[in-house]
Amino acid sequence: MDSWDSLGFLILILNYNVTIIGKIWLTLTILLRLLVIFFAAYPLYQDEQQLFICNTLQPGCVNACYDTLVPISHFQFWLVQTASVLLPYAFFCVYVFHSVARQLVKVQSLPYRRYKEIKATSGRKMSKKSSKGVAGSRASRDGNKWDIPDFSKAYVVHLLLRILVEACFGAGHYCLFGFFVPRYFSCNEDPCPHSISCYVSRPTEKTILMFFTWGLSGISFFLSFMDLTFAFRSGIVRRHRNKLLMEGLLVEERTCFVQQQCEDKSTLGEEAKTF
Repeated sequence: MDSWDSLGFLILILNYNVTIIGKIWLTLTILLRLLVIFFAAYPLYQDEQQLFICNTLQPGCVNACYDTLVPISHFQFWLVQTASVLLPYAFFCVYVFHSVARQLVKVQSLPYRRYKEIKATSGRKMSKKSSKGVAGSRASRDGNKWDIPDFSKAYVVHLLLRILVEACFGAGHYCLFGFFVPRYFSCNEDPCPHSISCYVSRPTEKTILMFFTWGLSGISFFLSFMDLTFAFRSGIVRRHRNKLLMEGLLVEERTCFVQQQCEDKSTLGEEAKTF
């Protein structure tokens, strides 16, 4: 493992702890969601207030009506939504990098390596010389190996936060904008003198884009829920596999211990016969 650099090991750990559904979700969010926001929503909404027309000349009336129809810009809302959905994943990556960096510093430090060597040699004092040589070479090889930590619990927590954020923004999107962008609406807000009609620019195009972003949010929520289910199942399978491996190692150690005791007894018997 010495040939691996630290950055490669960090990427390996992150790739090991993120499921295939999580990788698909990240690709969908970055390549499709952000591209739609910046290359489709931004040109569509950058001049929406200038093209928002009301049949009145009363100062301030148009601004009041626009604020009533659009409390927050669709583009800004979708941008904040995407950043908030990506935030739990960013926290998970920071946690993984921090934990793995601490492990790398610990493994590569000289006192820790000396402690592992002393512990490995002291545990094999009563074995034979040949077995000592094999154990010493095995300990030297194991000293260069790095354990691959399991961050399944942190991954599940980050998935729960992501699902919660996606659900909250979906509910907020419905409360603020609904499903359709109206062609016109009647406004009677202060300081308008009476009920006036206001007209929205490119309502059909905005409605189609809104349905598209709704679809992306739904797919993101569905993938996050599937990822959570897959993470639970993978964690159960991983724990069962580790349990079987540990049981196999214990049986092997007991077998080796019994064989070593039998060899020691036969050696003592042969020595007693010679005397």
